Order: sequence, then C-alpha cells, then structure tokens
Amino acid sequence: MNRALACVALVACAAADSPPPPPLAHEAIAITWGYQPELDMLAARVRRLKRELRGNLPGWETMIRIAQMANDQLGLESFEQQVPPGPGYHASPATLVGMGPYVRKRALELAAHGSDAELRFLIADEARRYAVGSAQVDGELCEVEAWLAAHR
Repeated sequence: MNRALACVALVACAAADSPPPPPLAHEAIAITWGYQPELDMLAARVRRLKRELRGNLPGWETMIRIAQMANDQLGLESFEQQVPPGPGYHASPATLVGMGPYVRKRALELAAHGSDAELRFLIADEARRYAVGSAQVDGELCEVEAWLAAHR
C-alpha cells in the first residue's frame, strides 16, 4: 500500500514540474475541457433514451434512428450494444467525445514543432465542430424526448 502511494506521489511531483503548454496549445486544450460537461450531459441523455425507447409505440423506428444518429455523432458505443465496451475502446477522433483526447495530444505535438498555423486551424476547427455538433445532437435528442413525452 505504501509503495503504491509513493508511486502516485512520485508521478504527481513529476507532472507538477513539467512546463505549462504554450499559449495556443493551452487554448486548444482548454476548449476540449470547456465542452466536456456538455458532452457528458448529452451522453447521459442518450443513455437514458436507450433505456426508454421500446418497440411498442407507433413511430418508434424513426425515433430510434434519430437517437442512433445522436449516439454516433457523440462517439459512444453502439446504440444497440448492451454490454459496456472493453478497456481498449476509444472513440474515433472524428466524433465529439473522441475529439478531446485527440486535440489534447495533437496540440502538444504541434506546439513542440512550432506549428502555430496548424494550431490556429486546430483551434478554429474544434471550436466550430464542438458548437455545431453539440447543438445538432441536442436538437436530435430534444426531438426524441418530445416524442417520448407525447406517447407516455
């Protein structure tokens, strides 16, 4: 137990001594963390809908397709999957959930190479994709939630 605690303390100290990321990389990383609570909320709504959507209401086929699109755009495991994915599962960087880890890693790589133009593009692209994508997913989820409320 003491060895594990010592290892954790050593890693924490090593991380504390690392220099902060350059300003553009910091901005790119901050955008990912800024959208994380919204993505978590959208993912929770998808998981709730996954439990509530059943095939006994008229029009359920259309609503499940809309929920599947929101799920896929977020980058969650397959909508029909009942068992949680294994530890090797990683969301695609092309999805809202997968974009964060990719941007955090890529921003540091670009900063290390001094690629400011690429970092600026990464910042603009991720900000646009998060804003548009989360609004689209929210709209799709609102449509399914309204349909469910009307059929209760």
